[in-house]
Amino acid sequence: MPAFSQDFLNFLNADSKDSPSLILTNATTITFPSHVDLESRMYNKEAPAGQPPIPLTRRASKRYGVPGMSEGMGYEDDLKWMGRALELAWKAALRGEVPVGAVLLSPEGEVLSEAGNLRETLTSTLGHAELAAIHRASKKVGSWRLEDCTLYVTLEPCVMCAGAIQQARIGRLVYGARDPKGGAVQSLYRVLEDPRLNHQVEVTAGILEKECAEVLSDFFQNRRDEIKTEKSQKKYRRRASVVVVHQGQILGFHAVDPTSQAKYFFIPGGGIENGESPVMTAERETFEETGYKIRVLEDSAFHRKYDFFWNGKVHHCDTVFYLGVLDEEWHPVRKVRDADYHRGVAWIELKTIDQVFAYDSNILWAVRKLVKLARRQRS
Repeated sequence: MPAFSQDFLNFLNADSKDSPSLILTNATTITFPSHVDLESRMYNKEAPAGQPPIPLTRRASKRYGVPGMSEGMGYEDDLKWMGRALELAWKAALRGEVPVGAVLLSPEGEVLSEAGNLRETLTSTLGHAELAAIHRASKKVGSWRLEDCTLYVTLEPCVMCAGAIQQARIGRLVYGARDPKGGAVQSLYRVLEDPRLNHQVEVTAGILEKECAEVLSDFFQNRRDEIKTEKSQKKYRRRASVVVVHQGQILGFHAVDPTSQAKYFFIPGGGIENGESPVMTAERETFEETGYKIRVLEDSAFHRKYDFFWNGKVHHCDTVFYLGVLDEEWHPVRKVRDADYHRGVAWIELKTIDQVFAYDSNILWAVRKLVKLARRQRS
């Protein structure tokens, strides 16, 4: 991690004085792409001697448009306040939050509140920057009505935030980057200009759009790189598991985690031993864990890498999943001798799989996939 100057750290911590846990120091663990020099990227190093650095995000944009500009708020004002919102977005990124920042101004152009995303920090869906800014401003003015106020935000608001903006009677919204997957202002919906609602909001879009989009793309690229690196460093255990379907039911066994005492229902499977093929492992494990002889349908195979928490540890699994059928006449379940956590063989109804396997999305996905295959083959 690069070492930041004290001036830069002071800037980052400007609005965290009341939240000591958010204060950043050079001892703070900050993970960001190595090619991104945050300090030089956010500041113009050519600022006059004796003056504070000038944020690069306040440079003029030739692509700037001013549809429906509010009286008293012009080109330079929008660049200035979107630049500040972008600075808050960078700060949110350093805390591990999706980088979105918001600034809310009074009708006179004074700052009522500022906020960056806090969803991870607060572990709350309501931790969006816009909602935090609206809440703080309302507390400051002593009213939920924020009429004739202007909200600057780096990303097009979602449905939740657009609704809050409308409900707060905010006069004008200025945002940077569009959100084609979740934007509720112009991309997917037009909540703020819907004539059926009792208040419409003036909207200016695309202010510092490139810069606002870049901070998001850099953040998510870093996340992808981290996940890729983490996966490459894991040591996966090769496994084979099988979904045995018979007359609308799935074969498996009940189990209890030795550490947490959590209850599970597992499909048969286990580690691939030396000299075994995945098919051999699936058939052997099924007999050992359930007492049934099965035949694996080799053409149904597919791989899945995932982590599974069991017995107080995270296990890295590289599993090949199969569809299987009984290779003997059906018979009632019998008692088997297996691991201590084994709590009895059972057949469960196909209609219950979403509930039974909800404990792990990867296993549920595999079971669903193979059940669909079994139904196609039966039809």
